[in-house]
Amino acid sequence: MATSIDRARSDVQRALENAVSWADRDEAERFQAFEVELWHRLLALGRALVSLFFARQVARSRPTRYEHEGHEHVLTREVRGSEIGTRCGKVVFERPVGRRLGFWRRAKADLPVDRELGLCGGFSLGVVAAVARLCAQMAFASARSTFREFSEWAPSSRATLRMIDTIGGQARPFLEQASVPDDDGEVLVVLVDARGAPMISSAEYSRRRVKRAVAAANQRAERRRRRRLYPRPRRTKGKKSKNAKSAFVGVIYTLRRTADGFEGPVNKRLCATFESHRALFEWLKREADKRGYGRKRCLFLADGSDHIWDLQQEFFPDAEACVDWYHIVEKLWLAGGCLHREGSDALREWIHAHKKLLRRGKISQLLASLSAAYAAIPKTGPGTKTKRKQLLDVMKHIGKNQHRMRYDKLRREDLPIGSGAVEGAVRNLVGMRLDGPGMRWGRDRSEKVLHLRCILLNGQWEEFVAYLSRRTLTLAAQPVVARSYDAVPQEDLAA
Repeated sequence: MATSIDRARSDVQRALENAVSWADRDEAERFQAFEVELWHRLLALGRALVSLFFARQVARSRPTRYEHEGHEHVLTREVRGSEIGTRCGKVVFERPVGRRLGFWRRAKADLPVDRELGLCGGFSLGVVAAVARLCAQMAFASARSTFREFSEWAPSSRATLRMIDTIGGQARPFLEQASVPDDDGEVLVVLVDARGAPMISSAEYSRRRVKRAVAAANQRAERRRRRRLYPRPRRTKGKKSKNAKSAFVGVIYTLRRTADGFEGPVNKRLCATFESHRALFEWLKREADKRGYGRKRCLFLADGSDHIWDLQQEFFPDAEACVDWYHIVEKLWLAGGCLHREGSDALREWIHAHKKLLRRGKISQLLASLSAAYAAIPKTGPGTKTKRKQLLDVMKHIGKNQHRMRYDKLRREDLPIGSGAVEGAVRNLVGMRLDGPGMRWGRDRSEKVLHLRCILLNGQWEEFVAYLSRRTLTLAAQPVVARSYDAVPQEDLAA
């Protein structure tokens, strides 16, 4: 063992001398070329230092017998060598092997030194966390190429998926155990919204599982053959193409009282799931309870979805409910379009007058004006049926939600009336990563990437890595098989 340590020391000294000699040359050279070569030599120095660290850790004295997973093991003379992926590159690591007492070679080998060092299936935690962070920000292929740019190597596509499956599986437990911020405000605000992400359908998944061995020269013919076998019928108006499943997103933050009113958002946190609205509300309720729901004033904002408001009554009955201001204004534009020509001054004036009623809390006058406009539309004539239906729908929607439209009261108290915080969160959380062109997600991995993005956008990544460092992580031998999702039953598509 002393020989390996001495050899590692010599490698460190040699790598250091190579880096110094490269910088100390008396030759004209552009800095870009010098910097590229210097980075290569610094990584070589880093690998040499990692090898020395590994040799020192293996040489530490440890008991021959130890207990692991409820069974007694013995440290044998058998040595296993393999490459470990580190931030500096791949390093050969030789360490002793433990065997279960009484079973010897018939039992699964145990690597106690790997466990002591916190290695994850042949990779350092720094590599696994860095790759997971990049995958939470960009497509998997782009994440691998970005990692390669700085480390001069990258894990394989299969290893990348294994990392996401493992690290992503720890994301939600971390989010749920996170402590309450110390400097929270006095008013709790909860917002809910949703956005779809494209999922792989069962038909597409079955096609991808068929192995195709086609020569490069015949790839164009193969694409034509697949188009003939699986034609894409022309979509009619209103038909969706991306087979989306909704990600349900919740935002929770507080407002802090100041001499000039409220400031915020303070300690904004995101949580999201593809499971269901109910699953999101159960999660949100636990987070709200931790942050003072029932003891603090609470404001709940969302759009006009009936399902959301039913769940709000179930989970947040004590919160002040408010329909998003911009959602109602959009309804006014829809109503105004039934009465005036699009883009006309009359339409803008009509919208301005009715927004003023809405802003001042005069909902009864607003409904009376809409009712009069509805009565003035003839019952017969070209386009009148559609106009009357649209206007009636707007009236019903506003009438149903008028008790959630106390905009005048909330504005006087300097409280929010719009759900812009969750609209932006949905765009950043789901749209920018999970709703890209050509993407098709499996249900399990999309959930894990969604939780990783929650951690990233919450600014909790460093805490998350510290959380992971206190656990023993083992990468699965194979990536999780994708689960398909059909937004429309396949028999309906065939029909």
